[in-house]
Amino acid sequence: VLLTLIASYASNLIAETEPRQKTIFGWVEWIQLQPSQKYTKAKFDTGAKTSSMHALNIEWFEKNGEDWVRFQFSPNTKISAKRILSGKTRNFITIEAPVVRNALIKQHKRSSAERPVIHQKFILDGKEYEGEFTLTDRRRFIYPILFGRRFLQHVAVIDPAHTFLRGRPPAKEKAAPASTTKAATTATDETKLATTKTESTVPAASKN
Repeated sequence: VLLTLIASYASNLIAETEPRQKTIFGWVEWIQLQPSQKYTKAKFDTGAKTSSMHALNIEWFEKNGEDWVRFQFSPNTKISAKRILSGKTRNFITIEAPVVRNALIKQHKRSSAERPVIHQKFILDGKEYEGEFTLTDRRRFIYPILFGRRFLQHVAVIDPAHTFLRGRPPAKEKAAPASTTKAATTATDETKLATTKTESTVPAASKN
């Protein structure tokens, strides 16, 4: 019996120490935020510990006795908060979420800043995840989403030589070129004109 218990313990120990199956990703990949289904690019950064998310116009409010935040997210980090509020762009979504905690983030050559942290669901490589993100204005950066080691250590191996190894969002239908539309309109007008001329050369029916 003792030998059986030892063998069982050793087997469980080996299983626990075996590395989990991880997926190879490029250092930038597409993800889809849920439930909005908004596509955006995300940078995979092993140099960062926590994940962060672009957030503009952050508002705090209370809901059911808990602290919540409301903010705007845009996949284009160059869009300003003022442009969103003025209605000059539709390339954003509004997100409301409960605050999980506040994180003190160290900044290079700047004083530390306290930021709200939320849970956000997203689709990556066809699988749904829920990540913990600090909210911050990322207009100084190219990518609106950054994944840090806390998330990457469980799911990803990063290939720093490539991007978008796990596909791209569906291509949008492109509108027909203006020249093609114009040519089609001209052809239609010419057909109508030819029909009108033909009808004018036909003698009028005699009256009985």
